[in-house]
Amino acid sequence: MIRNLQHIGLVVPSLEVGRAFYECFGMEARASRRDLVLRCVGREQDQIRLIEGQKKRFAYVSFGTHQGGLEPLKARLAKASVEIKDAPFDVPFGGIWFQDPDGDWVNVQEAEAAESTLAPTAEINSPHRHRRIGTRAFELGTVKKAQPRRLGHLIKFSPDVDRAVDFYTNVLGLLVSDRVPDIIAFMRSPFGGDHHILGVAKSSHTGLHHVSFEVGDLDEIEIGAQALLAAGYKDGFGLGRHGPGSNYFHYIRDPWNSLVEYFWDIDVIPEGAEWTPSGGEPNEFAAVLNALWSHAPAPEEFVRNFEEPD
Repeated sequence: MIRNLQHIGLVVPSLEVGRAFYECFGMEARASRRDLVLRCVGREQDQIRLIEGQKKRFAYVSFGTHQGGLEPLKARLAKASVEIKDAPFDVPFGGIWFQDPDGDWVNVQEAEAAESTLAPTAEINSPHRHRRIGTRAFELGTVKKAQPRRLGHLIKFSPDVDRAVDFYTNVLGLLVSDRVPDIIAFMRSPFGGDHHILGVAKSSHTGLHHVSFEVGDLDEIEIGAQALLAAGYKDGFGLGRHGPGSNYFHYIRDPWNSLVEYFWDIDVIPEGAEWTPSGGEPNEFAAVLNALWSHAPAPEEFVRNFEEPD
C-alpha cells in the first residue's frame, strides 16, 4: 500500500519558465537527463519533475511504499485488472507504473520520505500555552524568506470523483479523511500522517488543480506569496485557513495557471485513528471549498481546470 507522496511530474512548454517560477517560490532546480527537477532546500528528495512538451499537462504522481511493499501491491492491481506497464517517461528511478481510472500515470517505488535538514522554526505562544519564553520569534534586522520543506499533497481533477476514490482506497489502500460525494475527496496514507496526500476534485476532464508545500510558519506563507506577487505572478487564493485539513494557506498561479500552495499547520491523523470524514452533502461544498476564513472569498476560477483535454 501507499506510504508517502514522493513527487509529481508535469509536462510544460518551457523548462526555463518553470525554473524561474519555482526558484522564486523558494526551491532548488537541477538538470536530470532531459528534464528539470525541483527540490526543497535541505531535503534530498525530488518534488517536481518538469518534462518539456508542447502543452502543459499533469504527467504522473509518484508514491512511496515500504520495503517489500511492491509485491502485495502488484497482487492488488492484478485482482483489480490493472495492467502494469513500462515506464512512459525517461526517468532515473524504478518502481512500477500503471494508470488510474482517469488515465493518469501512477508510479509506486520502494522509497521512504526524506528528512529535512533545516532547523525547526520558533515555538508558538498561545493563551495558556506559552512555549517560547525569553526568546524572540526571529532576530530583529534579519531578512526572512520562504523555504518550502516538503511536498505535502496534490489535488487533481477527475470526471468521476467517486470512481477515483474507489480506486485509490480499495486498490491502493488510501483512506478518506473528508469528502463530498462526486465533488471532492481528501485521502491520506493508512500509515498515518497529514490529513491528505492526495485529493480529487470534479471536472469535465483530468488535470492538476494544485500542489502544496509545507513551510515553517505563517510568516513564510505570506513572505513567499508576496515575493511571487512582486515578481509578477498571479494571485490564486489566500491568505486563509482551510476547513478540511485545517491548514493555513495561500495559493499562487504558476505560469500555466495551475495553483501552487504554501501551507502550514495541517491536521495529522495517526495510523489506526478513529476519524470520521465530514462534508457529506453536496450543498456543503461551498463551505468545504472556501475556508474557515480567508482574506477574500475564493475566486470563481479557483475550481477551473485550465488544462486542455486530450
